[in-house]
Amino acid sequence: MAISRKQREREQRRNGLIDAAEKLFFERGYDNVTMDEIADEAEVNKALLYYYFKNKEALFFAVDLRGVRILHEQYVNCSNLDVDGYTKIKSMVQSLFEFSKEYPDYFRIYRYARTERFQMSDNEDAKELVDLTTGIWRIMVEAILQGMKDGTIRKDVDPVEMSIYINVMSMSALNIDIGFKLILEGRGIHPDKFWEDLQRFLDPAITNRSLID
Repeated sequence: MAISRKQREREQRRNGLIDAAEKLFFERGYDNVTMDEIADEAEVNKALLYYYFKNKEALFFAVDLRGVRILHEQYVNCSNLDVDGYTKIKSMVQSLFEFSKEYPDYFRIYRYARTERFQMSDNEDAKELVDLTTGIWRIMVEAILQGMKDGTIRKDVDPVEMSIYINVMSMSALNIDIGFKLILEGRGIHPDKFWEDLQRFLDPAITNRSLID
């Protein structure tokens, strides 16, 4: 069905507001930005901003959604590879690392949006966020199940528990406490090396093969 001119204009205006919020969230973080400042950045009055987004949290979810769509697509691409289950997991773990490097601002928002600071609301962006993040988790579980079936993944583990374990460890490794960063630097361990070592340490928990070729 064709989209009307009015619908296109509405979507363009909405995206413009998200662009403005994204710029400020990237520069200063969520807590240091106000709706007044977002309206000023978008060059609209605050009434119009509230017409499209009921509060700052709704705008934050809209920005977060942009990043999650990218990450979800990366996981889908990994899932569609014509490889065994273990290699798909390897690709997914690496895609998270690459996402954090290529889109550091989206990755920072992705982490923060999943803290206790936020509760998903019932707006469309929040619903899609839940669907996509759940989809990311399911994609990894499916790869684990495939690996169990094709013999590349251990069969004495729970696939759901393993997916959560891999995700928690990976996210933690990409969000190291500053004190630990200084300790690693003192030992000459670069963040990329720390990431590679994490995957190597995770390896025995899921397979006899190595996550690092």
